[in-house]
Amino acid sequence: MGRYLEIARRVIEEQDRQKDIQPDSPEPASFTFELPTADPYAERMQAALRQVAMPSYRQGMILWLETGDPQAYAELTSQIPDEIDRLWKERAPLEQFEAVLSRFISLHLRCRNAYVRAWRCSKSVPKTSQLDCGTSTDNEGAL
Repeated sequence: MGRYLEIARRVIEEQDRQKDIQPDSPEPASFTFELPTADPYAERMQAALRQVAMPSYRQGMILWLETGDPQAYAELTSQIPDEIDRLWKERAPLEQFEAVLSRFISLHLRCRNAYVRAWRCSKSVPKTSQLDCGTSTDNEGAL
């Protein structure tokens, strides 16, 4: 989960850095001020985080996922965030960066839906065997 938080921290730092640039500060005569171009990596990451941080998001999914689906947990909290971080630092092509963000969003949604199904089945902390309890997959995102 540390990589998850590191990526969120990086987005916030980028936003703060953009806010700290003051166009009316005294500049040397030879310097002409240009508005900074927003970081496209930060913009895309921020959009991805908005997609996974829904107000109806039932708390506890990440903790449950650690035992409920360790492979998905590792991918969601470590492998994909590490790849996002690497691509961002390397300034990889945006298409490649966006593809990893899409995987992150898709996996997060699948995990969230599995957690909601399991929670509905048990009304308590679900067990792995309860992931598919026969509930309809229609409208899984609604709580």
